[in-house]
Amino acid sequence: MKDYHFEKDDHEFDQTIRLDDINEEMKKLEKDKTEDDLGDKDAFLDAFESEKFDQSPEEHMAKIPSVPSGTMPDDHGDEPFFNKKTVTIISAVAVVVAIACFALVRGMFPAGNRNDLPESQVPVLIQGVLDGGELIVYDIKHDVNKSIDITEETVITNAQGQITPEVQFNTGDLVLVSLGRDGKSVQRLNFGGEIQVQEITGLTPDIASNQLLGENGKAFKYGKEAMFLYNQEEISPKELEPCDVLVLKSYENVVWAVDVAEYHGYISIENKDNIVNGMFKLDEEDEVPLEEAERIPVKEGTHTITVSGDNIEKRTDSIFVETGEVYVYDLSQAQEKVGVLIINANVTDYKLYINGTLVDSTVPSVLPMGEYDVVILKNGYTEWSQHVVLDTDTLSIDANLQQDIQFGTVVISANVDNAQIYIDGKEMGFAPIELNLPYGSYSMEVDRSGYEPYFTTILVNSSSTYMKVELEKE
Repeated sequence: MKDYHFEKDDHEFDQTIRLDDINEEMKKLEKDKTEDDLGDKDAFLDAFESEKFDQSPEEHMAKIPSVPSGTMPDDHGDEPFFNKKTVTIISAVAVVVAIACFALVRGMFPAGNRNDLPESQVPVLIQGVLDGGELIVYDIKHDVNKSIDITEETVITNAQGQITPEVQFNTGDLVLVSLGRDGKSVQRLNFGGEIQVQEITGLTPDIASNQLLGENGKAFKYGKEAMFLYNQEEISPKELEPCDVLVLKSYENVVWAVDVAEYHGYISIENKDNIVNGMFKLDEEDEVPLEEAERIPVKEGTHTITVSGDNIEKRTDSIFVETGEVYVYDLSQAQEKVGVLIINANVTDYKLYINGTLVDSTVPSVLPMGEYDVVILKNGYTEWSQHVVLDTDTLSIDANLQQDIQFGTVVISANVDNAQIYIDGKEMGFAPIELNLPYGSYSMEVDRSGYEPYFTTILVNSSSTYMKVELEKE
């Protein structure tokens, strides 16, 4: 007895129904049901005759050979072909055929929610979208670039395995495709299956190893043909910053497409060199030395900046950074801390210079906090200078100037030998004599026994002075 097989979805065999099993069931029905259960056979034949046939039941029955004697009960005589048993068998066979046809037709169409994919499907990276449904792709499995066609017959399923009639293809899409015999027409395209998609941030590109590195040893390998995109524009992985939000599209743990969902801008700090021991803080991050804050990548949006220093008032500003733009944060207008510098000098009428600038010496100097070079000049005194650090509200310093002593050579001679020379009453020696005296005015006496004493005043105001004394006898 021949077996009949009926298929379910995807041409998988479900069960086998044998005709001898059907006959066995028919016998049970024949035994259990009475003639009344089937209804009036004459009424059935009347209805049957009402249908349009090529020949009448009588003509058809005339062609049926007579039943041999003994095969049918004597009280029935020659029974017509369309008896209740024949009708029952025909009905059962019709039901079986209908079920088989339904299963066959249904198997020709894919189910709406299927996650299993034909083994012939291969992963491709869409590198370009052309008119007419043509796609430029990179075939990951075969490591080759080629073009494929999306047709009206292409069955497209989304990431959930549902058939999607209308799809917008974009550069950077990673999909699975099954191609026709021509190697170009796409029979089936799937956005799900073994394609993994995840959103992540905090990654830094390592160009040397083709990896995206994160915290705690997290690493994502990307392929040599991987695409990095922002707003459908291709960018270099070098342009990525840890603050960027990335959508990674992977196949077998290799990233083939990176979409930047949230891109960064920059904060640039300028005019910070004059701030002493400056510190910089961004939002809720830790403080860092101001000198280390150069070009800071941040997400688009509002950010809070706090700057402090020994010589400026602490300031906090709220700024807005746009994607791809550089926000310049200028510290030239930072409010400086000021203090008062008081000079206590031992002279008056002097000239006061602070960092090379002449200032009024008669009043205290109000200056921004910081470091300064202070110089005091006065005739007859040596220059006084000091480096000071103004880091308090008031700073007082003492300036003790020393007289600037200059010496001149005084040569004294007399008209007689061994004349005694006295300077300001102090015996200096005998003429002729050479003396080295500080600049100034001096009283001089010349004395020689037998001669009148000689008194005069000498002024030393040059490098050398000459004086000749004429003594007169008593």
